[in-house]
Amino acid sequence: MKRRTRTIIGIAFLGIALLCSFHFLPKESELYLKSDISELRNSILPISIIFSIVFAYLIAFHRTEYNGGKWSKAIYIGYIGIMSYLIFGITSDLLTTIVLKTNRISKTEKMNKNFVMSTFTVTSNGELTESGPWVIKSADKYEVRGRVSDKSYDNDVDGIFMDKNDYTKIEQKKEFGITLQKGLFGIPYEPIIKE
Repeated sequence: MKRRTRTIIGIAFLGIALLCSFHFLPKESELYLKSDISELRNSILPISIIFSIVFAYLIAFHRTEYNGGKWSKAIYIGYIGIMSYLIFGITSDLLTTIVLKTNRISKTEKMNKNFVMSTFTVTSNGELTESGPWVIKSADKYEVRGRVSDKSYDNDVDGIFMDKNDYTKIEQKKEFGITLQKGLFGIPYEPIIKE
């Protein structure tokens, strides 16, 4: 592959991957529980690593660009390793976005779960208080933090995004029911508050 072609492909990949990382993945993440995204990332970790190495190898050099000496091979391998490490984050975000979008292609079944709210609130200056449920409010959305009752967690919590009408329904509750759709890959998405 010519250097010019490799450069164009590299720039296109970088643009698409950055768009996924900063635009598409945050929007997709609102439809999933944080713990499910974390589990997905762990399950596709080997694929992300391999994809990063292969992409760095294809884009880095052409075989004729190094002269075959010991140092040049070491530099070549080192360069591919460094490039793989540097693009791993955006490669992982790209693959995560693709899997999350593909998962929503079909709905296989509905699941009912109980969501227990954490009892913290983020104040305007970013401090946590134990006065009520842990809620983060943005422009027209509320993110309620808590845990699904029958799911094991290490140290993290999940967040459910909802509008003001849904938030007023559950505002005084410590626990409420949610309905999730199971997708193509079995990853639950789109938590909706049960009436």
